[in-house]
Amino acid sequence: MWGDRQHSLEQGPGMKALLRLLRPDAPAPPAAPGLLRDPWGLLLFVAPFLPARARPTEPRQLRPSLLGPEVPCHAESRLLEQIQSWDLDPKLHYRVTCFLSWSPCTDCAQDMAQFLKENSHVSLSLFASRLYTRGHYDEGLRTLKRAGASMAIMTSREFEHCWNAFVHHKGNPFQPWPGLATESQKFSEKLQRILRISAALSGPKGCPSLTQDPMEWIRPGTFFFHFPSLLYAYGRKSCYLCFQVKREGEGPPSYDWGVFKNKVYFEACYHAEFCFLSWFCDQNLSPDEHYHVTWFLSWSPCPTCAEEVVRFLREYRNVTLSIFTARLYYFWHPHFQDGLYRLWSAGVHLDIMSFEDYEYCWDTFVDHNGMRFQSWDLLRDNDFLATELENILRTTMSPLQQEIFFYQFGNQPRAPKPYHRRKTYLCYQLKTHEGHITAKVCLQNKKKRHAEIRFIDNIMARKLEKDQRFEITCYVTWSPCPTCAKELVAFARKHSHISLRLFASRLYFHWLQENKQGLKHLHASGIPVAVMSSLEFEDCWKEFVDNQGKPFQPWNKLEQYSKNITRRLQKILKPQNDLENEFRNLHL
Repeated sequence: MWGDRQHSLEQGPGMKALLRLLRPDAPAPPAAPGLLRDPWGLLLFVAPFLPARARPTEPRQLRPSLLGPEVPCHAESRLLEQIQSWDLDPKLHYRVTCFLSWSPCTDCAQDMAQFLKENSHVSLSLFASRLYTRGHYDEGLRTLKRAGASMAIMTSREFEHCWNAFVHHKGNPFQPWPGLATESQKFSEKLQRILRISAALSGPKGCPSLTQDPMEWIRPGTFFFHFPSLLYAYGRKSCYLCFQVKREGEGPPSYDWGVFKNKVYFEACYHAEFCFLSWFCDQNLSPDEHYHVTWFLSWSPCPTCAEEVVRFLREYRNVTLSIFTARLYYFWHPHFQDGLYRLWSAGVHLDIMSFEDYEYCWDTFVDHNGMRFQSWDLLRDNDFLATELENILRTTMSPLQQEIFFYQFGNQPRAPKPYHRRKTYLCYQLKTHEGHITAKVCLQNKKKRHAEIRFIDNIMARKLEKDQRFEITCYVTWSPCPTCAKELVAFARKHSHISLRLFASRLYFHWLQENKQGLKHLHASGIPVAVMSSLEFEDCWKEFVDNQGKPFQPWNKLEQYSKNITRRLQKILKPQNDLENEFRNLHL
C-alpha cells in the first residue's frame, strides 16, 4: 500500500497495542516524576487536504520518545518537529488530522496552540480516544480551541478509519468492542462542556485561568462593607458570591460551599457568576443526581451573566438555582431588568436578602471567630429594593390585574376615567405547531424600550429549536410604531420557523404617514395584523388576566369601536391601485 515507507502497526502485538491504547475504557496513565503523560501514548496523523499541485503526505504514526535519559518528548512534540521539518510553503494551506489515544496534556496543548499562531497556513484537527485529565488539562484544551484547532472524541467511524489507515489488519474488518459508543458519548459530552465554557466565559487576552477554587471564608469587615442593602453603594466595585450546593442522589445528601469574588471595573477578567459556573462544571456532574444551588450575592447579576446562567440551566436540567441578592445592579436600566426577568422565566428563585439570609451567611461564610451576628445597618434599604424587584418582575409576568386590562386594552376612542394616557401592553402566547402551549407572558413599555422590542428579546432568550415550528399570538394595546414594525419584520425573516400573528386593540397615531408605512411593512412581510374583536378580548381575558373565574364582560360599544378601527386598518393596508380603481368606478 505505501511500500517501504509505510509506518503501520503490525497485526499481533502492534494491533493489540493500538486497540489497548485507543479503547475509551482504558485506565488513566499513572503519574510519574517528570512525565505528564502515559509513556505509551499514541498519536496518528495524516495531512489529507492540500492544494491541488501539492502531493498528499502519507499517514504516519508517532510514539513518544526521550531526548536523552531524562528529557521527555511527547508524541505531540514530535508531530510539531515533523511538520516543521517539511518546510511547508506559507503560500499554501495545509490541514493536518490527528488521531490520539489521549488528548494533549496542558504543556503540549500550549505548544500546539503557539505553533498554530505562528503558522497560520496550517490547520489542525484532533480526534482523541480519551480525555487526559491530569493537571489543568481543561485550560489546555480551551487554549488549543481558542487557537483555532478543531477537537472531537473518536467515534466508531474514526476508529474504523484509523484501523483501515494505520493498522496492518491483513484484510480483517474492524470489530468495535463492547461499550465503544457509550464511552465515546460520555467523553464527547464532557469535551463539549469544557469547550462551551471556553467560548462563553473566556476573558480578555492576558487574564488568568477562569477555573479556580473558591475561598472558604470572608472577613467580618468584608461582609459588613460589601453586603448591606443599599440603594446606592458607592465604592463597592467588587461582587461577592457565597454559594451552597446540595447534592441529592441514591445516598444521603452532600454539601459544598464557598465564596467567589470578582472586580467589576474594566481590568477584571471574569464576574463571580462565571467563576462559579466554570468551577461547578469541573465537578463531574452526574445526570443521576439533583443539585440545589443557592447563591447569596452582594450585587444582582448583570445581563451577560444572567444570559449565561439561563443557558447553563437549560443544558443542566437536574440543577435548580435560588438567588438572594443584597443589592440590585443598575435596576433602573431596562437591559438589566430584562436580565433579571430572563432568570425568573428560566425558573430561578429571585429575592432580596432578608434578616434570616444575612444571619445564615454570617454563620456559614464569615470567619467570625465566635462573634454573634449584629445586623447593624445591613437592611437599610431592604424594603425599597424588595419592592423594586417585585415591580420589575410584575411588569413582565402574568396575569394582569382586571383594572389594568379594562383600562389599557379598552378600544374606546378616548381613555375612560381617570383619563391617564394609556400605555403599551403586549401579551403573547407561544405554542408548538402541534398546539402545546410553552409560554404565556405579559410585557409593557419600559423607558427607551418598547414592549415589542422586549418581546423580541424575550423570545430570543428562549433559544427555540430551529428544527421545530412555533406559533406566537400577540395581543397588544397599541399597534407597533414604525421602528418596532421594522424590528418585528427583521425578527420574522431571521426566524422562519416561527409564525407570528398580531392583534391590536387600537391603532397608534394611524393618520401619520410613517405609522401607516410601518403597518404596510408588517402586512407585506407576511405578518398578519388585525384588530381585536370581542373574540380576541375574551381570549385575552381568559389567558392573561387574573379573572378569578369571572366571565368576560364586554364594555359598551366594544364591537362598534372594533369595526371602526378595522375599517381604518383595511384602508391603510389596501393596495393603492385598488383605491384608484374604486375612485374611477365612482367617477363613471
